[in-house]
Amino acid sequence: MDFCRKLPETCPLLCGKEAIPRDMLDDHLTMECPQAEVRCPFSIHGCEFKGKKESIDDHLRKNIMVHVEKMNQSTAENQRKHAKVEEKMTSLEKENNTLEQQLQNQSEELVMAKINIQTQQTKISLIERSMEGQKNDLAKLRRDLDAIECEGGGAIVSSLIEEILTTVREHEERVTNLQSELVRIKEMRLSSSDTETRLRSFSDNHSVCERHFERNEHQLALHEIQLSEQNLQIQKLESTSYNGVYIWKIDQYGRRFQEARSGKTVSLYCAPFYVGRFGYKVCARLYPNGDGMGKGTHVSVFFVIMRGEHDALLPWPFTQKVHFRIIDQDRIRDASDAFRPNADSSSFKKPRSDMNIASGCPTLLSHADLQRGGYVKNDTMFVRINVDMETLQGDLWT
Repeated sequence: MDFCRKLPETCPLLCGKEAIPRDMLDDHLTMECPQAEVRCPFSIHGCEFKGKKESIDDHLRKNIMVHVEKMNQSTAENQRKHAKVEEKMTSLEKENNTLEQQLQNQSEELVMAKINIQTQQTKISLIERSMEGQKNDLAKLRRDLDAIECEGGGAIVSSLIEEILTTVREHEERVTNLQSELVRIKEMRLSSSDTETRLRSFSDNHSVCERHFERNEHQLALHEIQLSEQNLQIQKLESTSYNGVYIWKIDQYGRRFQEARSGKTVSLYCAPFYVGRFGYKVCARLYPNGDGMGKGTHVSVFFVIMRGEHDALLPWPFTQKVHFRIIDQDRIRDASDAFRPNADSSSFKKPRSDMNIASGCPTLLSHADLQRGGYVKNDTMFVRINVDMETLQGDLWT
């Protein structure tokens, strides 16, 4: 009797209910007992009231205007934060554009300097090869001269010697000119070294700019995350529906279909919604070019159970029937299908990660019917996801 989990017990808060199995006592206290204290549903907007369920209802009736005012204050605060984030993003974008322009200018100067260095190196190589050839010719002439002097030959020899000496003088003059040209080019190369020094300086500045740009990108990413969180909070304030119904608007459908067909982005996720006020957190996943049996021929729509804030209080596995409907905007015939979850599938058990494996209807709408019908108008598609809540009872679902 000390350890039996089915031992009947009486509510410790004295609500009057008896014969509660011991393993269900915690569920009774958190979800059913009218004597249990709970927080006001507007606590996320600053209301600090706590009380029993009947006093909560009375509190809500008497403080409608107070709650509205708190919601207005919360919304105004979110809007101020949003405006500050946008102002900071604008400033960072201007700074980013300036850095990009500086980077582009330095890149152009770097390219021109590299071209100039390559040109000078080509000229130096040509002159060095020419000088090498002249030296070889001069050495050959001197060897011929030495041979003739050894053999003797009178006037003929003298004539040949004179001719050879004239050729030697011409070669020496050409070598002198080439050496002068080489000195000039080396001086230009030194100036190119100055250019290389400037390039290294530009490269260092470029690295600094890149680091600054990366820091700005990181800051922008943080602001974008904060902005997304603010937008999500505003959307939650604007939409208080937790009845398991979500109408998903998909714009730019033509581009999304082409990206899916090319394999760039094969699927889309809708925003999360809830089955009940404190119920399951779910979303939908759509494959414009199909998946599984419908790959390449159909639009596939799947249902995804996500990790929620109140999963510990919910019954598992998820067993509610799910309906999908792609709305015909000509009001002729919607494409619809439904399925009931398989209790043995891991897709409908309590999530252990951010989301479970998707499950649903791989052949909801064929591509041929999609082109014939009015499912896409002004490049926009509407998908309705409806979770059956008829068998769900208790305060979690209201």
